[in-house]
Amino acid sequence: MVEPADVPRIVADAARLIGRGELVIFGSSALAFWLADAPRSRDVDLWCDPPERGQVVEALMGELSWYHERHGAYVEVWAPETFAAPSEWRTRARRSIHEVSPEVTLLVPHPHDVLLAKLERMTETDVDHARRILAEYPMSEATLAELLVESPYRGGRIDDDERIARFEHGVERLRLLID
Repeated sequence: MVEPADVPRIVADAARLIGRGELVIFGSSALAFWLADAPRSRDVDLWCDPPERGQVVEALMGELSWYHERHGAYVEVWAPETFAAPSEWRTRARRSIHEVSPEVTLLVPHPHDVLLAKLERMTETDVDHARRILAEYPMSEATLAELLVESPYRGGRIDDDERIARFEHGVERLRLLID
């Protein structure tokens, strides 16, 4: 498991490997950059631009790599479409230039966008993460409605009926937490 305090170091190591470009940190590990009570995560999910630099990160820092053995933490490199967040998530994200690798821009989605991306799965772990997010970044029904309009599940980018049904079930579970 990755402790929230370790996420910035792991991201810094990945930034050094890509050297130049953009590194997007998403999933539960992104919450380490926003929440005082951030959860532990199984790994650090990210994607790299340019994508070919992600192959280097995955090879050296991925599951069962020397990095995983040495640090007890690993990175999973994904494609951008893996993060099923609202379409305008980049406008709400934290953007910074990495201090050790100044040619790398770090982009960390807002907790509400991380939460919306989790709604399709919405396991008990995700419910815990939702509670933590809402404790520090409350969400009104109006804000939820605005984010849902931007959602790929409602905007047509995702057209799989089963995935949409799971997402809508997650929305209802989230509404119970907001009330």
